[in-house]
Amino acid sequence: MGDRVLIGSCAGTLYALDRKTGEVRWSYDIKKDGDQTSFHGNPLITNELIIIGTDGSGPQGVGHVYAFERVTGKVRWKYKLTRGVPNGRGVPTHIVGLGSSVYGVAFGDELLCLDLKTGRLNWSFQSEFSRSEFQWSNAPAVAGGRVFFGGVDGNLYALDAQTGKAIWKRALGSRISTHVIIADNSLYLGAADNRLYRINPNTGSVVASFSASATPVGTISHIGKSLIVFLNPKGGAGGAATLVCLDNQLTKVQWSQSVAEGWSLTRAPLWRGSVLAGSETGDVIAYSLTDGEKQWSHKFKGVIRSIGGGSDDVLYIGTLSGMVYAFVAK
Repeated sequence: MGDRVLIGSCAGTLYALDRKTGEVRWSYDIKKDGDQTSFHGNPLITNELIIIGTDGSGPQGVGHVYAFERVTGKVRWKYKLTRGVPNGRGVPTHIVGLGSSVYGVAFGDELLCLDLKTGRLNWSFQSEFSRSEFQWSNAPAVAGGRVFFGGVDGNLYALDAQTGKAIWKRALGSRISTHVIIADNSLYLGAADNRLYRINPNTGSVVASFSASATPVGTISHIGKSLIVFLNPKGGAGGAATLVCLDNQLTKVQWSQSVAEGWSLTRAPLWRGSVLAGSETGDVIAYSLTDGEKQWSHKFKGVIRSIGGGSDDVLYIGTLSGMVYAFVAK
């Protein structure tokens, strides 16, 4: 974020750090607003604001969507979640924006549309999911005046971005297990039946599908003509066993990589032409996008929880032990 690094801690504090020195420029403790501690999704960053969701677990858990001023960290507005599931409330997904609105998905599989300037609720949309169950929701995607929402009910929805009115619905028969992304004029997503899908955004028709060896999870990365995705044989929203690279036509696996302890971060950014992955034992490993060959690795103290590439020179690594590192690969 310009000359700063933004990171949310599992202790409930959002930090803006000086990118060169690591000095805290500002911070905000979300526990002052209720029983919430977690940041699970990436923020939406505008010229003025940082919009991010929080969540809390348990019967007393609460969650918000916050809009912080970039420079000062002052809260411009906050939207409190009043509904959820028995085990928690809040917005654990990435926040995305389109025009004057921002979008995120709350526990209970409820898509929210908030006004960017005020935080006012414009509309919400509930999937055909039972609120009595606890499932991780998936971040939506936005394009062409539409919001595309992959529900844990197994349906992919296209909604009018301004009104929330359903345009089409595609039943895929199994819980959507990844965030929805838009690339190549297509929607890409994974489902709990171990399949990856390429969907026509105008009609909802399935253009292509691929049967993977396990459930796709996390965030699919579209890089060039390749798709990078993590597979989890346990089917959950957490870590994964395998990192795979497929062609964007979903015809074949180009390469795959595994580590004995498993991957702790289910998003693989591209940096200096390499695909980065973080492990449960603190390793960050760089693989060649072309053939999956290992380029380099470095061990950090603690489970890898975030990787951010602020420039061509420096990586920023967040770990579960509470440390943030600025790292230069030799």
